[in-house]
Amino acid sequence: MAAGFFLQGLVFAAIVTQAPRIKDRFGIDDGGLTAILVLVAVVSGVGSVLAGVVAERRSSAVAFRIALLTIGAGALLVGLAPSTPLLAVAFVVYGLGVGAVDAGMNMQGVRVQEAHGRSIMASFHGLWSVGGIVGALYAAGVAEIDVPFAASLAAVAAVTWLVSTAAAPHFVDAREHDPGLSSAGLDLPWRPVLVFGLVVLVFYAADTGTLTWSTVYLEDALDASTSVAPLAYGAYQAGALVSRFGGDLVVRRLGAAAVVTIGTSIGLAGLLTVVVSPLPVVAIAGFFVTGLGLAILAPLAFAALAAAVPPAARDVAIARMNIANYLGAILGGGLIGAAATADHLRWAFVIPLVTVPVVLLTARSFRTTRSGRPV
Repeated sequence: MAAGFFLQGLVFAAIVTQAPRIKDRFGIDDGGLTAILVLVAVVSGVGSVLAGVVAERRSSAVAFRIALLTIGAGALLVGLAPSTPLLAVAFVVYGLGVGAVDAGMNMQGVRVQEAHGRSIMASFHGLWSVGGIVGALYAAGVAEIDVPFAASLAAVAAVTWLVSTAAAPHFVDAREHDPGLSSAGLDLPWRPVLVFGLVVLVFYAADTGTLTWSTVYLEDALDASTSVAPLAYGAYQAGALVSRFGGDLVVRRLGAAAVVTIGTSIGLAGLLTVVVSPLPVVAIAGFFVTGLGLAILAPLAFAALAAAVPPAARDVAIARMNIANYLGAILGGGLIGAAATADHLRWAFVIPLVTVPVVLLTARSFRTTRSGRPV
């Protein structure tokens, strides 16, 4: 199951950090790239809902298997697309897979955490960050040695299919059923979905903006080379890696509410550094600090939601809350992209700087014991 988190990060990074190559290959500007990203975010929301339907009717394991195969297909199609319209179609396929994988991996993750009886969700998300680092380094490497764009993504697709097929038998193939909970979610307890969904929305607005535009920011605003620019993405993921692999231990000692408050404050310091950075190396350091602070928020939100709803409602609740991920992506990637078209990419990062503090208002909802289990 953990392999799925890794693959999601790998494929996402391998595509997004090659945004400058996509722009050059298809002759699209920052506005066109923003439109594609918004399209992916909207379609991903559909993929998340579909994953919830499949999980309810079959199991989250089945939904997760299908989703991983779909992101591999999407990556291959993005690489092979011969024109901008077909590139958009390829990103629709990829977006459906992204949404379904995000929902499926969190459904599976909370089940494994429950079985272990302690906080481990952050570590699973850490594997997503490992995949992101590997994907960013891979993108930098293929750009440096001029590997064709199509070939680079075909290799990523092949790895995704092979690894996901090998990992699938180890997914948690269990499902609780509540006849009173329909796929429409009529009996779903919406308050925790909305509270923790707000955290997810704000985090992913900052996260998507950073992941999508960090490479472009270094290259266009700070004159970094094509081989150096992807390192901003890698630095952010490195910070996220430390945060997530160390986060579970800190949650067990301090409780989730304290971790949310501390992490949010650190993330704000990193974003401020990015905004004022005069050199690529300073911006890269700022992206590292941003990832270090903010990356713990998403896994804690999904774990808190799972503890706040009845077991039979978990898969549907997670699929519904996961839609906030893509609303955040539209706000983050879209607004920063809109600012980029106005030649103000540096100041566009002020957007997450002023929205992230909202998370502090929800910190008290993350009440846990020192073991990391909700009160």
